[in-house]
Amino acid sequence: MKYFFEKNIMSYASKKLQTYSDTYGGNTIGAVLIVISSFTMAAMMASIKELSLVYPSWQILLARSAGQLLILVPIIITTKLSVFKTKEPLKHFVRIVLAYLGLIAWFYAIGKIPLADASAIWFSRAIFLVILGGIIFKERVGFIGWFAAIFGLIGVILMLNPNSNGINIAALAAVFGALCTGFVAVIIKKLTVDESTATIMSYSALGLTLLCIIPSLFVWVPITLASIPLFLITISCGAASQWFFINAYRHGEASVMSTVEYSRLVAAAILGYVIFSETPTLISIIGISIIIFASFIAVQRDMIRNRF
Repeated sequence: MKYFFEKNIMSYASKKLQTYSDTYGGNTIGAVLIVISSFTMAAMMASIKELSLVYPSWQILLARSAGQLLILVPIIITTKLSVFKTKEPLKHFVRIVLAYLGLIAWFYAIGKIPLADASAIWFSRAIFLVILGGIIFKERVGFIGWFAAIFGLIGVILMLNPNSNGINIAALAAVFGALCTGFVAVIIKKLTVDESTATIMSYSALGLTLLCIIPSLFVWVPITLASIPLFLITISCGAASQWFFINAYRHGEASVMSTVEYSRLVAAAILGYVIFSETPTLISIIGISIIIFASFIAVQRDMIRNRF
């Protein structure tokens, strides 16, 4: 028991990854981790989609957050709660609220639209990051950045599929979720200056759990034995995807990893087709293509600018 708390499995795995990275190269190991992260994320999305047929988004997010909090218990215990010491309580609070709103919206969207569509719209957060950085934080965006943002918004509008019946509400929820996570990404960037990864993750898991408890009680649906495996997949794959993703960027170059990250869309499309028989429409394919192209340009704009 003492070994588990002081030298847990994640610590051992991190050391092994460092050895592999030194042997085979950081980008190679990072790319493998990103692909694994993509398929574990797609598995989480598939389980959420299935659970959404019966359970409300609040209850699913509560299970995911509480489960990840339990995974972090060894770290919380070994640090004697010092992991919660912070210099930025307000930033943590704002980040948790925005993450809560964004994830609830995204979970709702996953249950209503194809997995590939939900995943593609999620990538539009890179576009919103450009817009937020330029308008709110006065960052240098440049012509390439604004072109990517405007072009990407065209793809987002196509994904909303406006017609005589109005826009797709579920797709709009996914866009709102992407916007919220854009804000969250900016706040996390600020937090990482002074806060550890363990502190950021612990506050997130605890905060989201607390925020989900009350609304879940009002719409609580009894958890059946048949649904337990799906909840376990949601919890374990969510935590695993995050761990693989963080370590991929730790070992690989950000410019390379951000490109390989588009494997998430492929993974979501494969599982969506195999499990739910989802086939994208022509409008979705065009919208997805535009979002991918625009978000790639947005992420790589500094490299592109330096080449010309």
